[in-house]
Amino acid sequence: MLPQPDKNGIIKALPDELSEQNIQMINNFGAFMFLYDFVQEHFVRPRLHKADPQRHREILKNLISPVKKSHVLDIACGTGGAIPHFDSSNEYTGLDLSYSMLKQAVKKAKKKSFKKSRFIQGNAEGLLFEDESFGFILMDTALHMIPKYQLAISETARVLTKSGVFVCSTPAIGINKEFDITWKKISDKRDLHSFTEKNIEDVCSRNGLSYRRINTNGGVLYFQAQKK
Repeated sequence: MLPQPDKNGIIKALPDELSEQNIQMINNFGAFMFLYDFVQEHFVRPRLHKADPQRHREILKNLISPVKKSHVLDIACGTGGAIPHFDSSNEYTGLDLSYSMLKQAVKKAKKKSFKKSRFIQGNAEGLLFEDESFGFILMDTALHMIPKYQLAISETARVLTKSGVFVCSTPAIGINKEFDITWKKISDKRDLHSFTEKNIEDVCSRNGLSYRRINTNGGVLYFQAQKK
């Protein structure tokens, strides 16, 4: 059972113990929460990921907007950047480590008027949901930052319904040479994963997810994984 939402509409459900990496991420995101969307648009995507921000939005919109009347989970939803792409007929759950980021996501959801919505401060490495709870799960540009990313994919598979769909965008090495050069310089310093598409495909397969590449954008890989 999850606790009741607080005055800001957020359910606090972080585990008592978090890894040092997760604690550091909470602190980092809280420090520049108001600049997060701007930094993603004008620095992270074009300069680090070597990706076109407009193309990123278009690819996500094409993957998300057809989903209707479903229970959807937005893992590491951040400030709610993907919320405008979801149809309002869905029952939306946004989950993130950062309370500050979730406060911004709540504001976006109010403008969207979902059938139902809830926001949870929680950890992707241990999802507090029953098995097969969601028909659609999104993780946008976050997998590379999750310390135990393989566990996060395993948890995603667990809470997906049969034939449910997991859509993910993530930086991955081996698909863009310019990105690979930049990533090798910064990934270790910032505790970011340098996994390949094959690494991700293998993890999906081990967890009963049928992997399919959707697109690429600079060094960003977009894939869909359906539960068998």
